[in-house]
Amino acid sequence: MNTIKSYTQTVFRGLGQIMLQENAATGLLFLLGIAVHSLRLACVAILGAAIGTLWAKLCKYPIASISAGLYGFNSALVAIGVSYFYPVSILTFGLLLCGSIFATLIMHMMQSYQLKPYTFPFVFTLWLIFAVIPQQMIDLAAVSLGIFTLDGVLQSFGQVMLQANSWSGLIFIVAILVNNAKHALWAVIAATLGMLVAFLLQWPNTEIAAGMYSYNAVLAALAVLLLTPHKWLCLLAIFLSVGFTKLMFILSLPVLTFPFILAIWCVAWGIEFSQNRQKATEQVE
Repeated sequence: MNTIKSYTQTVFRGLGQIMLQENAATGLLFLLGIAVHSLRLACVAILGAAIGTLWAKLCKYPIASISAGLYGFNSALVAIGVSYFYPVSILTFGLLLCGSIFATLIMHMMQSYQLKPYTFPFVFTLWLIFAVIPQQMIDLAAVSLGIFTLDGVLQSFGQVMLQANSWSGLIFIVAILVNNAKHALWAVIAATLGMLVAFLLQWPNTEIAAGMYSYNAVLAALAVLLLTPHKWLCLLAIFLSVGFTKLMFILSLPVLTFPFILAIWCVAWGIEFSQNRQKATEQVE
């Protein structure tokens, strides 16, 4: 019984880690937020997280990483992505199963080489699938409140998990708040700034209201908060993510969460370079 309870908590932590929150209650609320928009996507989200976690346990990956949910969030995103872009079929289930496992393998490989995976295993897996099988996005209507600014912020949170639903976004904010009020505040600030930049640059209002330019900013802000206390770097990551998002739109590339990954890698590499330079200077002195 304790094993089942522990495994269930780990799976929900995996869902929480989608927005870098190591909290099972947050993961449960994320699942609720997805279910508000699509019960099917909620089911595959928990299935994907369970597959990734189980695979990690079977392969005896580091226990601490498994317990923290680090092998559940990319597989959950793959499951959501596959089920969002392709209709229900045996092929889709096969893609979900194999994709979840593949993303978990990539996650472990990147961690083994001390790289910073974030959601790259999810993005890489979906890109490979897109390259072989054309997207067939399911007919899932967007749900908004009809208030431009509020929808833009809330949709920014929903879009992280491919949920074009303002109510889902609101639940996601509450979920983050349950774990860390500071994270929730900065995530809202990131979403707002992402919208503001896009609006000032006169990018399409429909895309702004749908959160397309700011959901990566939300992830970027949350990731930087775990790296450094310097808030200006958080702002830098937000603006970088918005710029990378627009660039990918221009190039007609599948965006997913890649702008966030690029932004946080730039900031992380900058921090590492600065630290190494400081150490070298101290050694010379």
